[in-house]
Amino acid sequence: MTGPTTDQPVVPGWLAAAEAAHQEQQIDIVAQGLLRARRHADLINTRLADLGIEPIAAAGIDGFGKLRSAHLTDADFDGDPYYEVRAAWSEDDREVELHTADWEDDRPVFGRVGLLTSLADIAAARRQLPVFPAPARDYRREAIRAMDGLNVDHLNDAGAEAIATAIHGNTAALLHLADTIARTNTTI
Repeated sequence: MTGPTTDQPVVPGWLAAAEAAHQEQQIDIVAQGLLRARRHADLINTRLADLGIEPIAAAGIDGFGKLRSAHLTDADFDGDPYYEVRAAWSEDDREVELHTADWEDDRPVFGRVGLLTSLADIAAARRQLPVFPAPARDYRREAIRAMDGLNVDHLNDAGAEAIATAIHGNTAALLHLADTIARTNTTI
């Protein structure tokens, strides 16, 4: 009597090594993210200490390994409305920036109101709702939507049909050129 056979495919040694290398890369990426978040939290907390600020909750790392901003003040609804203020790290400025959010939102989104250069900046931030930039326009999607919206079959003028067809062709050519440039830039 023979024992049970397993029909498990045999993984080649090179594939096992590739999987191990990939796993190691992923661990390195996570570790680098944690180190960067820890460094930014330390920079925030050091800057707060330099200004003599004792936060409600210091900057740190959340359960997902992401930077958790320092909680400086709570919102105040009595009298003059004040917003909650948090201190975060600005990748662009390489400095501590202040964030606020509207407490009336069900899910408040914190956004930048300015850099932390002095204690007065915190008092000013309490009174300031962040202005979020408009989302970036997707010109490609807008062009395709415009092309799809203009149906040459519904035009009753041969000249207008020719113009619409030319616009469609030019738009398609520009979109193709933009896609080609984008692919070329990412492969170099």
